[in-house]
Amino acid sequence: MADDISKLIKWAESQGWTVEISADGYRRFFNPDGEYVVRYPKTPGKSRRRWLDVLTAVRAHGLPWPAPSKSELRAQRRKEGQ
Repeated sequence: MADDISKLIKWAESQGWTVEISADGYRRFFNPDGEYVVRYPKTPGKSRRRWLDVLTAVRAHGLPWPAPSKSELRAQRRKEGQ
């Protein structure tokens, strides 16, 4: 799950989100407006459940997941250009 949360953090930051890591290891997600959304612990007891909780929360606040593939982005740009 650590790899999954790292991918989500990288994607969120590329979309203007802020992810802060506190002294106790929690990763706190803030949307582009600066509002606190959710946190992910350093060592979750039920990592799959916590991953789904975080994913549900960030998607509810407007972060698209999964990140679009390169071909999807290309198709979207072509559509916008027409």
